[in-house]
Amino acid sequence: MLSHEQRLVITNVFHRLGWALAVAAVWAVGVVFLGCLVELLIDHRIDSFLVSLQGIPGVLPPVFTMILLGYFLITAYDDFKWTIQNGISRKTLWWGRLIALVLATVGVWVVNNLLSLFEHPLASWQAMGMQLLVLLSSVLILQMIGNGFGLLNRTWKWIVGIGLPILFILFLIALVSVMMSLNIDYQYNEWIGPNSALWTILGSSSTWWIIWGVTMVIVVLLSKFFNDRMQLRRD
Repeated sequence: MLSHEQRLVITNVFHRLGWALAVAAVWAVGVVFLGCLVELLIDHRIDSFLVSLQGIPGVLPPVFTMILLGYFLITAYDDFKWTIQNGISRKTLWWGRLIALVLATVGVWVVNNLLSLFEHPLASWQAMGMQLLVLLSSVLILQMIGNGFGLLNRTWKWIVGIGLPILFILFLIALVSVMMSLNIDYQYNEWIGPNSALWTILGSSSTWWIIWGVTMVIVVLLSKFFNDRMQLRRD
């Protein structure tokens, strides 16, 4: 059973997220409709105008997905501040936001698949299940990042937000340089050839499920760790 405070957190998340989705949907539909209207005024073809209008539902799924991802990326500190001001604990905030995250992700996934019916039939259950898994994983990862940024003041957010991508790019450049310096002709079969142990391990679907499971556990634990250490700031 959910406590009263957890329901308050979930309601607050859905209220703010719902408004964001509604505003984004209105803007997206308005921009597309305006574009169709301008096209109608130029070529005076009502049939083309009506066909263009049929494509409006197709622009909403990516918009809804981006708003869902963006919400849990940028609102961690705002939700924390709201809960502290209302006497709600960090533990309650964590569970309330996690439940709201799962419910909102499933809701957006259902709506996106229903909107896709305007363009094509539903995909297989396996494909739809994979879409849900990828969406849920992405939202959890962005929530972890958002909770981490919630610990930082405005200055450090700029430093980390700019510095980490640069370090990641430098790491990739160094990794590529190391790979290119290897004697591939000699070490191909031993390291990455079709008969290598690495190829056998990576070729198993179980390996990737284990990697995904371990990654999600780490993501959730880090998200909880960051959530429990947020403090009110004056910036």
